[in-house]
Parts: sequence; C-alpha cells; structure tokens
Amino acid sequence: MDGWFGLLAQVTENASAVWWNESWAVWVLTLAIISVPTFLAWLVTRQLRASGLWGRLSIVLVALAAGIVVTAMGWPPRMGIDLKGGVILVYEIDSAKQPEGGVTMDKLVAAVSRRVNPGGQKEVTVRQYGTNQLEVIVPEVDQAEVEFIKRIVSSAGVLEFRIVANPQDPRHKEIIEKATSSSGSLVSSGDRSIGRWIQIDTQKINPAGDSTLVMRQAGDGTPEVLVALDRFDVTGDFLSRASGGYDQNLQPCVNFSFNSQGAALFGTLTSQNLPDPANRLLSRLGIVLDGVLLSAPTIRSTISSDGQITGSFKQADVEFLVGVLNAGSLPAALYSDPISEQKISPQLGADTIRSGARAMLLATIVVLTFMLMYYRFSGIVADLAVLLNIVLVVALMISIKAAFTLAGLAGLVLSVGMAVDANVLIYERMREELDRGASVRMAIRNGFQRAFSTIVDSNLTTLITGIVLFSIGTDQLKGFAVTLILGLSLNLFTAVFCSRVIFDLAEQKRLLKTLSMARLFGKTSYEFVRWVRPAVVVSLVFIAIGLVAAWQRGQGIFDIDFTGGTSVQVAFKEDQGLDISSVREAVSSLPDVAVSSVTVGDVPANLRYKIDTSERSGDAVEEMLRTSFPGRLATYSMGFGEIVSTADKSSGDSEGPAGSEANEDESDQETSEESSTQVLESLSTAVELDFPQKINQVTLQETIEQAFKRAGHEGVAFELTSPGMQTRKKPYRTWSLSTSLAPEDTRKVLEQVAGQLASTPIYLSANSIGGKVAGNTKVTAVYALLASLVMIVAYVWLRFQNVAFGLAAVVALLHDVLVTIACIALSVYVAPYLGWALVDDFKISLDVVAALLTIVGFSINDTIVIFDRMREIRGKSSTVSAEMVDRAINQTLSRTILTSGTALLAAIILYCLGGQGIHAFAFAILIGIISGTYSTIVIASPIVLWLQGSVGNAAPVKRQAIAEPL
Repeated sequence: MDGWFGLLAQVTENASAVWWNESWAVWVLTLAIISVPTFLAWLVTRQLRASGLWGRLSIVLVALAAGIVVTAMGWPPRMGIDLKGGVILVYEIDSAKQPEGGVTMDKLVAAVSRRVNPGGQKEVTVRQYGTNQLEVIVPEVDQAEVEFIKRIVSSAGVLEFRIVANPQDPRHKEIIEKATSSSGSLVSSGDRSIGRWIQIDTQKINPAGDSTLVMRQAGDGTPEVLVALDRFDVTGDFLSRASGGYDQNLQPCVNFSFNSQGAALFGTLTSQNLPDPANRLLSRLGIVLDGVLLSAPTIRSTISSDGQITGSFKQADVEFLVGVLNAGSLPAALYSDPISEQKISPQLGADTIRSGARAMLLATIVVLTFMLMYYRFSGIVADLAVLLNIVLVVALMISIKAAFTLAGLAGLVLSVGMAVDANVLIYERMREELDRGASVRMAIRNGFQRAFSTIVDSNLTTLITGIVLFSIGTDQLKGFAVTLILGLSLNLFTAVFCSRVIFDLAEQKRLLKTLSMARLFGKTSYEFVRWVRPAVVVSLVFIAIGLVAAWQRGQGIFDIDFTGGTSVQVAFKEDQGLDISSVREAVSSLPDVAVSSVTVGDVPANLRYKIDTSERSGDAVEEMLRTSFPGRLATYSMGFGEIVSTADKSSGDSEGPAGSEANEDESDQETSEESSTQVLESLSTAVELDFPQKINQVTLQETIEQAFKRAGHEGVAFELTSPGMQTRKKPYRTWSLSTSLAPEDTRKVLEQVAGQLASTPIYLSANSIGGKVAGNTKVTAVYALLASLVMIVAYVWLRFQNVAFGLAAVVALLHDVLVTIACIALSVYVAPYLGWALVDDFKISLDVVAALLTIVGFSINDTIVIFDRMREIRGKSSTVSAEMVDRAINQTLSRTILTSGTALLAAIILYCLGGQGIHAFAFAILIGIISGTYSTIVIASPIVLWLQGSVGNAAPVKRQAIAEPL
C-alpha cells in the first residue's frame, strides 16, 4: 500500500509534465466532458423514445464524466499531515518586540511563507491562528528538518553589517570610553547613537585572547562585543540574493549580492576601513544577525556588490542563513519556542491510510448491500446515487486542492451512511403512496415532491454544524468539515435530481411496473407520548451519573487539546511488547498520564501505545520513555553494502556535492562551481546505504557530518545521491555515499551512524500543546456548540413558525450531547470490563467536539422528519395533540430506524476498524446516533406538547387513527 501511494505521489509531483495540464488540453477536455455525455444522452433518450428526459440525463452524465475525469487526472488527492506525516507549529508574536503601529498579519504570513517554502514547490500552509498567533503546517518532514524549520521561523532575520570596535583604532576611542563607562547596551554621544553591545556566537567565533575585540560579560554571563554604528547603516534590506557555496578553504560559506544602492553604501563603508600599513591597523567587518555576531572577517579590500560570509559554519548553518537572508526580515518578532507542536511520522500516516481505506471500503460495501437487499430496484438507484456522490466529493476536493485528513476520511465514511437518508425518505414516501393504491408514476412523483422539503430541512441543519466546525476547527477538523459540507450539498443533486431521472426513465419505458420493497414495520400504533415521563427520568438519572463521573475525573476527562501537555505514540520492538498494565505502571510518574493501546492492521495490540500527559515538555517525556523502556522501543536502522574505492572517479559522473543546492536552485550551483569541482575530485570511496524507515538528504547529511566530527574527520568532503531524487527534503530509502576517506575509515564512521540510529526511538507521533493554545481551544469549543444550537433553534423556529418546535429540538440535542459526554466520562470505569468491546479510556478532544457537532446535526435530521409529519397532520390547527404526535412518530418510525441504522453501520465499522486516530471520534458518533434516535422518538416530539401545555388536555389516542397513514 505504501509503495502504491508513493508511486502515485511521484506521479502527482511530476504532474506539471503531463499533457493534460497544458492550457489547450484543458479546453479540449472540458469540451469533451460536455459534448460526449450530452450526445450519449441524446442517443439513449432517442432510442428509448424519452426525448423529454434528454436535458436532465445530459446533466447527470456530464456530472459523472467530469467527476471521473477530474478524479483520474488528479489522483491521488492531497493528504493532510495526519495521513502523510509532517509537523504543525503554532507561534505567538513577541509582544515586547512589536513594531510601532502594530503588526500586519498578512505581511507576517507572507514573510514566514517565503522562509519555509522559498521556491513555492512544497504544500506548506502558513496562516493566522487566533489574534496574535501564526500556524505553520509542513508535510513530510522528519525531526532534523523540524528543528531547522523551528529555527528559521523564529529568527527575526535582521541582518546588519557593522565595524567591530578596535581598541587600537583611534577612531573608536570615544566609543570605547563611553561604552566602558555605561551599563546599557546602546552607546550614545549626546543625542546620537555611536555604538552598541551585541552578543557573540562563541561556536562561530572564539573571542579568547583576541586583542582586537572589546568584550564584556552581560548580566546573565554571556559574552558581548562592541560594534560601532555608522551613518551608512547597511542592512539585509539591500540584499538582492544569497546563496550557499564554499570558501577558499573548501568550508561552507554564504555568498551574497547587493542591489545598486546597497553596493554603493557597502563599497563606501569597506573603503573607509581598509588596512593601514603605516599603523599596522586592520578593521573587522561584523556580520550581525538578530543582534548576534556571527562572523567578523578582516577587511582586505573594497567590497561593493558581492561578498562572502565565512566562519565555522556547518552546511545546516549555511542553509539557515541563505533561507533567512533571501526571505528578508520579519515584520514582527516571534517567540523562539512554538506554543504548540504536533509531529506525525510518515510511518504512522501510511498505517492510518491503510486503516482508513479498509474501514471506508467495508462501510461503503455494507451500506450499499443493505440498501440493495432492502429496496431492490430502488436500492440500485440509491447505490448509484451514493457512488456518484463519492466520486463528485473526491473530484471537488481535488479541484479546490483541499486535503483529505483522517477526520475527513471519517467524514466521507459517515457521508456514505448519511447520503442514503434522502433516498430512504423518498422511498418511504413512495411506499405510503403505493399503500394508498397510487400508480407507480404517481408514487414516484409524490414521493420526490413530498420528501423534498424534509430533505432540505435536514441537510441545512447539518450544514450549519459543518460550517461552524470549518470556522473554528484545526487543519485536521477542517478536512472533516469540508467533506461533510460537500457530501451533504451534493446529496441534494445525486439523491433527488439524479435518482429522479433514473426513475422517470425506467417508468416511461415500462421497465418499472411495480416498486418492490422490504418492510421493517407494518402499521404500528405505539403510544409514545405515554413513555415520555419514564424516558425523561431514565435519561436524567444516566446524565447525572455521567456528570458525577466527569466531576470525579476532573481535568483528566480532557485531552491535551484542552489542558495542554504532551501526547506521544510509541512502538515496541516485535519481541519486546508489553501489556497495557505494565506500560501504565512504567509511566505512572508522569502527571495526569493516560495510556491507550493502538491497534493498526496486523500489528499486535501490545506493540503500540498512545501516552498522554499534562507534562508540557515533549523532550522530557521522550527522555522519560527512553529510560523507562531501555532496549524495548523500536528504533531507526541503517544498513550498508560493500565499501569500494573509486579513486579514478571523475567529477562529471556525479550530480552535485552534499552541500550544494542541486535540484533546487541552479544559480546557487553556478556560484560555487569551481569549489564544488574541487570537492568532487577529492572523493575516493563509495558505498550504498539502506534506510528501512526512509530519510531525506538534509537529515542524513547532518547525521553524517556529526559522525565525521566525532571520529575526528571534521570538514571531510562527501556526496549523497539517491536514484530519482527530486528534492533534498523528500525521504528515500536507498542512498549512495561518496567520501574522501579511506574505505576502513568510512566503515568506522558508518558503524557509528548505524549505532546512533539504533539508539534513536521511533515516535510515531508527538504533540506538545501549550496552555494558551489549550485555553483558546476550550473557549472555541464552547462557542462552536452554543453557536450551532442557537442557529438550529432559529432555523427550526422560522421553518415551523412555532418556537416550541425549536426549543424541543434543542432539548433533544442537549440530551444527546450530555449522554455522549456521560458515556465518555464513564468509559474509564468500564474499560477494564469492556475491553472486548474496544472501550478505552476516552477523553474529550477536538475530535470529540467535532463528533458532538456532527451528532447535533445528525440528530436534528430525524427530529425534523417527525416535525414535518406533525406539521402535515396538524394542518391548520394552531397546536398539536398527543394523538397527532403519536401518529407522526408511528408513520415515520421505519424511516427513523432506517436512516439511523445505515449511519450506525458505518459508525460501527469506523469504531472497529478505523484505527486509534479516530477511535474516540467513532465512539462518540456511535453513542450519539443511538442517543439521537432514542431522543427523537421519545423526547423531542412529546416535549412539543409540554411546551404548548397540551399534555394534560390531549384527547385519548385512537389506535385506528394512529395506524392510518396520511
């Protein structure tokens, strides 16, 4: 499965090369999609002598053709972070460093985007998150690249070129005297600033014994160096380009170029500080980034348009500087550490795709099979409508470049169950018409017409919750909201319009002489109003028990989405699995810790666990896990083949040096062409490397550099290539390494790398959420639920012209939400006894909030069906009676059970096979569907009577009247 998706991903990345992306091809395809199905519809309707259906059949076939073509050309669709791995970072603006006039978030978003995605090739998302926060979503990255991204995002990127104060230079005498007699960081002469104390990067510059620097110790003990401020004020704003390269010693460096204005200023600055042979005076140019001195080379000659930043740089340092300088400074400073960090490994994404695909496929098959068996010919029509709905949803997701998330896949599965609701409403209406003795043609017409308003009402109320969820949700939940909204919107087209075309076509050609359907219930005459009081008592008692359990659990009932903390998913080696009680005991020292087993595909249940804790330091949690399970956690691995000597290898046989920007920026490669050639000519040893977990060039390069340094070979040239490599940020399994070391030395280094990887645990996911994000999430969740309830009340009130209907619907919805929360609260107490039923220690997370909103939308559907029937039975009467309520419930009982049952089938499959990522979500949906069906029948409708004050005055129920359909 992973290989298949990987192949499709490569096809997508090369999509720009395929013919159908050409503008002429788009027009040709569009014309073909419209004309061919239209002509086919004309032939079919002419052959069947049903020319009146030509237009409608054309629309159906055009929609089908468009959906298939778009899906085929755009396959596979974009996957969210939780399906293909990546990182989600949330940063907050440093309030102490805000510019005058405030922060323009659009400019800040654009600046950060330029840094994280300078070429624009990656599917990176940078957007505003809250009022003063920024969310950065980067797919398919590993831990080493995460650290690089965090560093480049948080850097303000303010570059300055300053002359370093020299105690031997008479021009700096005043600056040094005033600086040594003052305590602040800024040195002034009158109202003019003439110097500044700045920090020094001791890893790049060693100040010990350097008499040309003026040093002091800051209050926290860090060394500071004095620089002079000049009138030229040359900054990074004048740069036109920066690129990586190698200096004369073949060490990584940064090459830069100024624009014309910057070149003039920089040329004047350097020309005024040339060496003075008479006094043996040398000046040093300080290169300052974000108030830290990175390098201080000696000025030997006038420099104008081009220059070079040298120092003790690693390749990662060069890449960082190039990225920051090319992107420019940020319009506002961000705190250095993210307030929320979520990391998901590609391995977990692949496992999740397999689980989601299996659950979705099985749910679709089960629901379609049920409809086929129950409704026969009508079931075939419903199945075709559902399949068309799925195709169109996927096509639209591809067209708008929306990403499928794990919750989005769950939404697509649920939409399969909910998509048949409209068909059930129509078919049950048809059954009633046939029971009255209507002809097939009349039954079809009345069934579609009379069910239409109910379908619109039920879909609109669910759309309300979907829109609210999209407005407040995280990136993953937005994926769920998008699939839900698209599925419900298209359902009106597929279930009503397309199905009607097929029915009319079959009926006109006399292919449909009767409508044969199974029957769940006959004519029932249950007195539901009489059950309302005991039902309310039972519900109140259960909710009360659940709320007590929630109070007992306290903060423990909330996931880290709402409390802040860390969530880590660990994997044990195949022969080192532990039972869940042993894992809980081992991590019991973590605060508010909760452990749940993760079952994925064929992986045994004792090998994967999800560990949640309120400890907010992800590093501390990961270190605790390493010490708690020594030698048991699954780790990364590397194998390597035979090491061969390639002393005669020519430079033309290679693709580029390890430090070059090959495949990303050809101009950068040209800048350092001569030095790169020297590096390649020194390579003499080659070996093939194999990484089962896959690794990208950035991470592997950093790992090998560190291994060389530990082995005493710092600065050794090497080259990394992979077959078919498209970008340095994409992980690959096999790599070719060429070095200038002898084969035996290369072997020792690789053995060190293999040992290092073997001691590095694989964390399938690691989420760290700060308290501020958690607090915002709580407020957002409450607002979402309240907004959904208020909007549904308003809609139902306006639709039924009676506030009693709206309030009764909300009472039922609150009942369903509280029952679901009660079950979640009680789960921790019953999990030890219901493990066979996959009951776990469930918590309230953002996914559960999405489930609650979905429950609100789904529950109101069945309620509106009964309310619509009550409105019909009521006629011109101003109020409803107990008899009317019972008649409405009995006449719609079959469709209530069927609509809930199809969604329940999909939810059960999601719960059993959907995987850990949506287990709590599926549990909440499962409980909500059951509770919603119950509340719709015995709570919502009878409460309308209570609110109207009619219960006590209701006439006795007549069995015959109840059973008689309208």
